[in-house]
Amino acid sequence: MDATPALNQVLAKHNAPPIKPYEFRVEALDDFVKEAYRIRTHITKLHTDLKSIRQSYLSTANPPRRKQLARTSASSAADKDSKYLTDAQRNEIDFQAKQSIHQLNDAIKRLGIAEQARQAAQSQIALRKRAKQGLGALGRWAAGGAITAKSPEEELEEAKANTIKAHREGIIWSLQNQLEQCGRFQSDMMEIRLKREVEKSKSVLYKTRTTGPAMADYSDMGSSQDMGTKATDYREKSSYNPDEPSAMIEKQLDPEQLQLFAQENQDMLKQYEDQLDKIRATEKSLTEISELQSTLASNLSMQAAHIDQLVEDSLNTQENVGSGNKELKRATERGSTAQKVFWATSVFCASLVLWDLFV
Repeated sequence: MDATPALNQVLAKHNAPPIKPYEFRVEALDDFVKEAYRIRTHITKLHTDLKSIRQSYLSTANPPRRKQLARTSASSAADKDSKYLTDAQRNEIDFQAKQSIHQLNDAIKRLGIAEQARQAAQSQIALRKRAKQGLGALGRWAAGGAITAKSPEEELEEAKANTIKAHREGIIWSLQNQLEQCGRFQSDMMEIRLKREVEKSKSVLYKTRTTGPAMADYSDMGSSQDMGTKATDYREKSSYNPDEPSAMIEKQLDPEQLQLFAQENQDMLKQYEDQLDKIRATEKSLTEISELQSTLASNLSMQAAHIDQLVEDSLNTQENVGSGNKELKRATERGSTAQKVFWATSVFCASLVLWDLFV
């Protein structure tokens, strides 16, 4: 239950300003989180665009030759035309998607490199700060602790740094995971398109084989009696040459018909070669996106292992802070060898000074 309205009423009675709700603003965040939000926005937009054109991208229907004369509005006309994509448009979509994924992956890498540089600089600052505390280290040794032992403040600072490190590593992992899902979606689209292109090429080849001219349709090539005689002659021969009927057909066709058949064969061959070129181009694009997909997956696994290690280090640091406080308290309660040596040395030095002054 939100008690903010009731609290605001009480504040209004006492002429106090009301509590304003928290307004999330990206501008108020640090540079790392700003860049992460920018990359996430681009990934989300790319994924949304791919989902919106998926149906048109995978459709094998040809655009209508005649468009409707009357349409409700220009937007409806644009929506109707957007349902049909050419192969050039599909290739452009593949190229733009791959380029965007590569750019986003590079941006995530740069973000990770910047975070590593920040962590290294923070470690150097902590070491320099610790090196300047010479008397503090001597005091810790005199109190019974080791010279290299960390103070509770240093333990807290280290725990804070590890928490920030784990949080930012988680942000980078989340960005890589979203980009990997987007790349997998694009890869699935290209794979489905490749399968449909192969099926389409097979159907085109089958149609060209089954819709060819049949020899029985040529009634002007001879009477049925002649065909029967020829068939009888074939049975009487000891061997059959399949080229003989083709040669006989070519003799009975005029040059225009022969040229027409040759042109049809060339058109069918060109159409089949075009289908093969499309399949090769799609396979090449699919191979490239698969390689990028493998890279993203390997980065995800490495990042996840790193995050687990950071979380474990953070938990260990918290345990060390608690145990360090207890050890420090016990060390101050009981006398240690270092304390005895320190106080004995102090008393001896004071005795020497007093002896030199009065004797």
